[in-house]
Amino acid sequence: MKKSNAKTIYATSAKYSQITLEHIEQNRIESYTPFFKIDTKIDKWEKAIKAVEVIVSQLEKEGVEKSVYLLWSGKGIHVSINENAIPKDFGPLTAAHAIVQYVLREVRDEIIKIGDVKVDELIDPKRVFTVPLSPHKELDYVTVCFSPDKLSKFSLDWANPDSFIHEERVYERYEKDEAKELIERALMEYKPSHEGVKPKKEETAEGKIVRFQVMDILEAARYYVLYGDLDKAKSFGLNRAIFYAWAKYYGREYVPKGSKTGILSEIKKSEDKISTEVAGESVYQDVKTGYYIIGDKPQTPEDYDKEIKNKIELVIPYDKARDAAVKYISSFPKSILENQRLFYEKVYVPLRDHFIEKVVNRKRVWRISFISNNALYLKLVRD
Repeated sequence: MKKSNAKTIYATSAKYSQITLEHIEQNRIESYTPFFKIDTKIDKWEKAIKAVEVIVSQLEKEGVEKSVYLLWSGKGIHVSINENAIPKDFGPLTAAHAIVQYVLREVRDEIIKIGDVKVDELIDPKRVFTVPLSPHKELDYVTVCFSPDKLSKFSLDWANPDSFIHEERVYERYEKDEAKELIERALMEYKPSHEGVKPKKEETAEGKIVRFQVMDILEAARYYVLYGDLDKAKSFGLNRAIFYAWAKYYGREYVPKGSKTGILSEIKKSEDKISTEVAGESVYQDVKTGYYIIGDKPQTPEDYDKEIKNKIELVIPYDKARDAAVKYISSFPKSILENQRLFYEKVYVPLRDHFIEKVVNRKRVWRISFISNNALYLKLVRD
């Protein structure tokens, strides 16, 4: 393929608060753009697109969608996340690397099945990328950007330097701090593997159980207190946590790319599944196993252990967290536990960011209740 004489232009993945050319290592990284670089041979470019679909879909599941954009660089494509999606209280380099490492671990099997594509962890302080509309160093293509919802329409013609299709400034779109919960989950399992990428002590997420896990363990405890079946409690807990995580970002009728039905929309009735009401919520249940279903997939106790139990174990002993959750749930009347809105507002919201402090480690304290006739009355209450 012919190549023009224009020079390829690069930019750093990091943004700096100051640049000191004499002392490169002292440059201060202010923010960093997390990215997934998918490489393939030019005649296999459609496989790269399939890999992008897998990664974008996983990011959607993790609650990151509005800050994602795509960059076709010539022989491959970048899935990038706007750096403003990372809260300022996280180290930018560590957060970016944790995101990429975590997501690639989740999608590795699907990427392998596609074949003929390569996706590596390439986050490091000196990483650069080809800037939009810059020519490729070898091929007669220019770099173009576009949003994930345009992915199904993309073809190599979009990168033709004489008639390119480029979505202007798509890389500037973002939702502030959108990746916060994904970073918290990723840091739970983070293993630095690149020089210069080391988590600060406060970034290891020690002692922190994220909202998804809090919702899950409380929903499972709610089911167990009301109905007493441990395996179905795990299924219900994971089912509801997935439901509310998706509903938070997309609404009830969202249809993820490649799916025939929305994950939160009604599943067609069949001999294999039935609609039922549990604790004031309408859910679908697998007829054969009794486990609950979302996205055409039953949530099993094994799924719960993988997604919730094992991750909580990284912070505190799971049995301790479970027993505390059951005890906490048992302190509420049935009228609250059987009402979805009241459960959310009165049980979950007050402690969603403080589960360990307010549930696992809560202590009995004495407080003054009232003073009457010079007598001091004390009442035992929970903090």
